[in-house]
Amino acid sequence: MLAAQGRLDYGPPVAVIDIGSNSVRLVVYEGLSRSPTPIFNEKVLAGLGREVQSTGLLAADAVEKALAALRRFRTLCDRIDVPTRWVIATAACRDARNGKAFVAEAERICGTKIEVISGKREAELSALGVVSGFHRPDGIVGDLGGGSLELTDIHWHRVHTGITLPLGGLTLQDLSKKSVKKAEKLVKKALAGARLLEGGCSGALIVHSTMRCDETSIATSRRSHSAESIR
Repeated sequence: MLAAQGRLDYGPPVAVIDIGSNSVRLVVYEGLSRSPTPIFNEKVLAGLGREVQSTGLLAADAVEKALAALRRFRTLCDRIDVPTRWVIATAACRDARNGKAFVAEAERICGTKIEVISGKREAELSALGVVSGFHRPDGIVGDLGGGSLELTDIHWHRVHTGITLPLGGLTLQDLSKKSVKKAEKLVKKALAGARLLEGGCSGALIVHSTMRCDETSIATSRRSHSAESIR
């Protein structure tokens, strides 16, 4: 792929594929930098996590839709000539009994290893994305997805250990049988035991949600985490 004139050379493009509980998303970035510029962004609402709490399984139609999206993403990355591809899977894949089988097939399609991250690691990566993209952030980072909610306390470049709660949008719908009152009770009960929120906080930084997705921040955090590992 030819580089645009006047742009700094950060090397070849890189891609992140995020297999979430609600959506499967591909973002291709111009190169590996602290604040990477996205050049392609596409998502498919597969809904992998919509029945995990009640059945313990990824729904068959959701699996089919997610795998079809991954086949398309693989083709797009091949056409764009993206040599580096990071594939991440979150709550639905780590919680479902058939999650390992799905990941194995997804790895075959993507042609690369898929990292099924824990809730704490998901919280850490989201926080690192905020640290990379904001000047001296201070407060609680909230990463709200389809399957879970991660909360992490950050102060400037310091990222404290985060927590994960079963409060994702699809998880709440499943557990509450789509009852708003039941969902409210579940949220209050879960947040009441969250020590991270005791005493209040100086601010809130929403990184990702099923209603308003900011994949750039999450993808940035993966680059930041890689840099921290290298150092």
